[in-house]
Amino acid sequence: KQWYQRRVRGERRMIVRAAENLSTQPVDEDMWKNYSCEPQKCYTLKCTDDDDDLFDEKLEETQFHPDLFHCLREGASTSAISTMSSTPYGFVDNISTWLFATKVLTFS
Repeated sequence: KQWYQRRVRGERRMIVRAAENLSTQPVDEDMWKNYSCEPQKCYTLKCTDDDDDLFDEKLEETQFHPDLFHCLREGASTSAISTMSSTPYGFVDNISTWLFATKVLTFS
């Protein structure tokens, strides 16, 4: 997954934009999805980057998840799930925690 995040002002959540990419080729624009990440849940947003405003509406076919790792698995291909499954969860959790804590990829 390629991704970036931005903090929503005044809220304790981040909007993460991610796209699956298992090759070295650029990702098509229509492959990107937005995810809402809150302290207690993550879910796929209905809005796209083409929308003028971010709105907090969950995509109908998706579920709430306890973290971004499981949220991304929901829409991933079999190949991506295999790659994600071979990566230790502790590693993914540590990197995710580090990125959220340091706000390396945060935009205002």
